[in-house]
Amino acid sequence: MVTASPLSESFAPRLARHWRALFHLAWPVALNRAGLVVMAFADVVMTGRYDTAALAALSLGYAVTMPIYVTGIGCMTGVIATTARGNGAGSAEVPAIAIRGLWWSLAVGTVAALLCLLAGPILRLIGQAPELVSGGAAVALILAPGTLSQIVFVAAGFYLEGTGRTRPGLVAMIAGNLLNVALNWLMIGGNLGFPAMGAEGAALGTTCARAAMLAGLLVWMLRLPEFAPWLGSLRPWGPGGWPAGEEMRRIGFAGGAAYFFETVAFAALAQAAGLLGATALAAYTILHNIEAMVFMIALGVSVGTAVRIGQAAGAGDRAEARFAGLAGVAAAMGFVGLLGLLLLAGAPTVVGFYSEDQGLVARAAPIIAILAVSMVFDAGQVVLGQSTRALGDSWGTTLCFFVAFFCVMLPIGLVLAFRTPLAESGLFIGTAAGCFAAVALLGRRFLLLVRRV
Repeated sequence: MVTASPLSESFAPRLARHWRALFHLAWPVALNRAGLVVMAFADVVMTGRYDTAALAALSLGYAVTMPIYVTGIGCMTGVIATTARGNGAGSAEVPAIAIRGLWWSLAVGTVAALLCLLAGPILRLIGQAPELVSGGAAVALILAPGTLSQIVFVAAGFYLEGTGRTRPGLVAMIAGNLLNVALNWLMIGGNLGFPAMGAEGAALGTTCARAAMLAGLLVWMLRLPEFAPWLGSLRPWGPGGWPAGEEMRRIGFAGGAAYFFETVAFAALAQAAGLLGATALAAYTILHNIEAMVFMIALGVSVGTAVRIGQAAGAGDRAEARFAGLAGVAAAMGFVGLLGLLLLAGAPTVVGFYSEDQGLVARAAPIIAILAVSMVFDAGQVVLGQSTRALGDSWGTTLCFFVAFFCVMLPIGLVLAFRTPLAESGLFIGTAAGCFAAVALLGRRFLLLVRRV
């Protein structure tokens, strides 16, 4: 069934209507996702101020657990896609998707937690020093249950976001970050009678904060009236059993693979920067951190756009689904483009915030000109990726990401970094090329999929 959108509405008012609705959905999501970064940032800063060796252990623990954690979150993307479409269609069984999603997240989170326990062998295989292996493995062991908690938290949050309720997850994230800082203060250096645990204290604080976030959000969500008819059944995998969650898992598996490819590709660029030398690595790290912070805005817009598309598609409104996607891409790329111009105008000051080393500032600041372009396409690709998943796509979207990041970004970045004088600038040119390829591939995929609504 295809529902026609109002033909009397002109372009400008229609765009303004979409952007208002998108802003309402996007800003809590952007702050929520930024909270994930802030929690890790607090751990790094507070541990670094305590002891350099402890910071090394924490960094290695995160280096092993973060790709596992991100892949697990990717596996939850099917929850928001199916929820938004069910909500748009007015289905009374939308809460059943949440229950299936919680079972699915429990399974994925358990596997992720068990994989975190392999940190010791992984670090030894890489060739890390024995004392670093010991410290990193201890951190990963403590982070393992927190990884499970965070993945289940994301599944619950995705359901609420898919139904347009973005603020509860933000409130839980803010509370979790405040608790994490407080626990870090108590356990990293040992205050108020607590033992000084260093990196392990930071990991324990994060795990406890993630568990508290999950408990708070689940208690609030499951008390909503819409869940009353569904809580009596404790059937494994939720209402309808395993077969009922097939689409959610299919989109989730593909989303997890896409997140994994992207994470590994960018990790490879970071390793390449290290091979270029300490100064090149420092410059790359600073610029990538700037890019990651700006990316959180685009990520918020991408979730809001996916919800709008899913709701329109669920209602059978092809024109609105298409317009919602294009409006979201324009909003993300336009806003990030303006931010890029501001960063470029104050490049030395921005880089100087990270380091007082004038040589490093002089080396990194000019690369913001490349970064400003790369961020625009990075914003576009994340919105389009969420948009295609909102339309039910799975492995087609994953293939687009694989081609863009492994077949375009990595080869171009590595060739320019090591075969030309561009060094770390070449890595960012490769990033821009890969993100541009992703926009082109995913844009074509989105326009193809939306015709089927």
